[in-house]
Amino acid sequence: GNADYARMKIATEFSKGKSVEEIAAFLQSSFHGGNGVVTESGRYSAWYAEDGIHIANGDAARYLTSAKVVSWQEAAARISELLEQGEYVTNVELAEAPGHERAELAQSVWYLRQDLSEKARAQGYLSCLSDMRGGGFPEETARLAERLTDPAFREVLMDDFAQLQSDYREDRSLLRFHYHKPDNIEQSLRELSRPRREYRTEMAEIPAPEYSISTTPKLLTSTATTLSLIHISEPTRPL
Repeated sequence: GNADYARMKIATEFSKGKSVEEIAAFLQSSFHGGNGVVTESGRYSAWYAEDGIHIANGDAARYLTSAKVVSWQEAAARISELLEQGEYVTNVELAEAPGHERAELAQSVWYLRQDLSEKARAQGYLSCLSDMRGGGFPEETARLAERLTDPAFREVLMDDFAQLQSDYREDRSLLRFHYHKPDNIEQSLRELSRPRREYRTEMAEIPAPEYSISTTPKLLTSTATTLSLIHISEPTRPL
């Protein structure tokens, strides 16, 4: 579900060698609303805010002045430690993360391609994708995801996409709908060619979390499973 995918996405961002500040910004933009869990030691809640993750005992953390706040930078630093220790994602999630990254990007590219206007199609935008048509969306995006493993193809696609993006800024009629995020897609395409750091883990499943929210900041920091409390992997599930 969302938890598995979110952990894979976060691990993928770390694998690109990004700074803690960059990861913190990614986390802040990815997590919204709140989350809650029930454990043997009680109920806990978290609220994702601009200044960080607000964590409290009970069913609500958003407006509690007593809630502990873990900044996004602290969250990023702690996740980095957990990845180093092999305690953040499972071995299956690590193995599947690169394919998941390519599959999501392939879907974004293909959705945009489907929304090219007749004018854009006539002018040959994204023509490098023409030979992947046929069989329906799942088959087409699967073919594209596989092609994204080829550095030479990625270069051609990036050039084609950069041209479309540049011209689209001047001529919005090139796309029929305008909900796409070309800048994000181009960045993701370029990051596929970025050298990756490999993480290792023997963990076959995510262990059940154990929590303790102390009144002292020091203990809160030491019980870094507070990040597991919100499982920082379920960004949009409401309380």
